[in-house]
Amino acid sequence: MATAKSVTIISDKYLNQMRLECDPLADDAVSAAVRYHGERVLKCHELYSTIKELGETYQDPSCARFLEFYEHEPPWNVDWEKCDSGRRFFVRNSAIAGLVLMYCSLVKSFTAAFGNKVLTAMGRMTAYGDVRRRLFETLHFVKEVVLGAPGDIKAECTRVRLLHAAVRYYVQHHDNRWEVEKYGYPINQEDLAGTLSTFSSVVLRGLELLGVMATDSEKYGYQQLWKFVGYYLGTENDLLCDSYEEEKNLSDLISSRQCNPDKDSLLLTESLLQAFASKSPFHLSYDTTSKLSRHLINDKDLANKLHLRTFGLLGQTAMTLFYVFLRLFVVIQRIVYPVEWVMYAFGKYSLKSLVELSLNGRKPSYLMKAHS
Repeated sequence: MATAKSVTIISDKYLNQMRLECDPLADDAVSAAVRYHGERVLKCHELYSTIKELGETYQDPSCARFLEFYEHEPPWNVDWEKCDSGRRFFVRNSAIAGLVLMYCSLVKSFTAAFGNKVLTAMGRMTAYGDVRRRLFETLHFVKEVVLGAPGDIKAECTRVRLLHAAVRYYVQHHDNRWEVEKYGYPINQEDLAGTLSTFSSVVLRGLELLGVMATDSEKYGYQQLWKFVGYYLGTENDLLCDSYEEEKNLSDLISSRQCNPDKDSLLLTESLLQAFASKSPFHLSYDTTSKLSRHLINDKDLANKLHLRTFGLLGQTAMTLFYVFLRLFVVIQRIVYPVEWVMYAFGKYSLKSLVELSLNGRKPSYLMKAHS
């Protein structure tokens, strides 16, 4: 059974090494596709189909190894009953979880002064890019994780993993400004582990700040769900944690190493807040979301460096009342099953509808795009 290293073993030295480790399985497959079809395949809708053809028809060893990986289960027993408990918790609270993902998880990830460089290098999350579509594509991925069958999750992970490999290839071959000695390789193992936690433990912590408390069993199930995702996204087994607490500690360690907002952090945060100001899905003003981000980040120094606004007395009172309401409502969900069932059904319907409408009924292309 594979187990994660304890954070006492996952030291700065180890994480420094992980900044120079990427994903050889996916990188070799993408390099093979480029050898056969040229770099145009990186921006092709059929990158996965190309690799599948190379592996199955032409017996390219790199592509065949990549495809074979997805035929096997993880080297630990996945408790899907526990995972479903965590998924159900997320779905019935999906509206609030969406706020946390956008204004806590994403904004906090922007403060990673090394990890954020690939976002600015590609440009999709800047004012020159397509911020809204990029985030709705991410929401589609989250929807598949919390609603899809294991096979569906694997399929989504395959395409996202190849997208990551295509971005790595592109940045390393075309961005002369990229400093490996300073930033490590783009989308390296530390960045994969840190990003994974933004969808898992960081979400749970943000929900707690708003009064939405998960049980220990739900926390474990939700974290184990994303551990499964991390495995199929190519994250090293040593960085896949066995519990919520382990992952929280690892996330804190990575944050302590990287969370030092710079000009790119400000650019990315401003692009996000402007792109969704007074627009769907939340229709909250720029002022409100800036203040909400400060509240959810729960770190005064980081929030100040990001120039986030502060709730006044009225706003603080409103947030306190909102917290009390949500705490009571979560308790009601647990003791009155019909309420829990209705909230889950509503959350499931809302999540599916929002993704479908936002992407105009189309699935994400997982197409590498560079904007400048």
